[in-house]
Amino acid sequence: MNKRVITIGREFGSGGREIGVELARRLDIPFYDKELLKLASEESGLAEVFLEANEEKTPGLLGSSLSRAALSAFYQPTLSDTIFLEQSKVIRMLAEKGPCVIVGRCSDYVLRDQDSADIFVTASMEFRIRRHRDMGREGADGSDEAIEKYIREADKQRRKYYEHYTGRNWGRVENYHLCLFTDKVGVQGAVETILTYLTHWGRHAERKPAK
Repeated sequence: MNKRVITIGREFGSGGREIGVELARRLDIPFYDKELLKLASEESGLAEVFLEANEEKTPGLLGSSLSRAALSAFYQPTLSDTIFLEQSKVIRMLAEKGPCVIVGRCSDYVLRDQDSADIFVTASMEFRIRRHRDMGREGADGSDEAIEKYIREADKQRRKYYEHYTGRNWGRVENYHLCLFTDKVGVQGAVETILTYLTHWGRHAERKPAK
């Protein structure tokens, strides 16, 4: 099995975290999601509970028209910027240590110069509403309309954060190596698909043309 760093971007409620946990277990490699907060806290000296309350939030004062390249000497990093930079340092540090699974935090972009396998997980809204309800998450006892609104708000926040710090379009196929619909294959089917994909990683590029 081809072991490498695997990054997982995911729509809210699509099962991306569960897929990451199972992938890490099957490959016998570390898994990082909320664990990144503790490591970033240790590196930065910021309280873990403080990081958790403010992570993956887009700075309110910077509009989309202001490019990240425009950050000059007069610019003072926002809280969101500081958290993003600290988490990015931790993500690169973990990737240097060896294969692992990292969920969210723009990890595909942070590791864009490394040979990571970048996965995006999506699903139909019906599937995500049902899964949200079945897992008893916040607001799970509300109407389908209320749950859908909650899901769309969570996706909106992830999209804004990702696009602000990467300049890429969140969920666009060209930014990933593999995109999966969990309502078509289920969480276990997604895990098996990714494992198969990793088995064939690089084989095509290594083939020599026939003479």
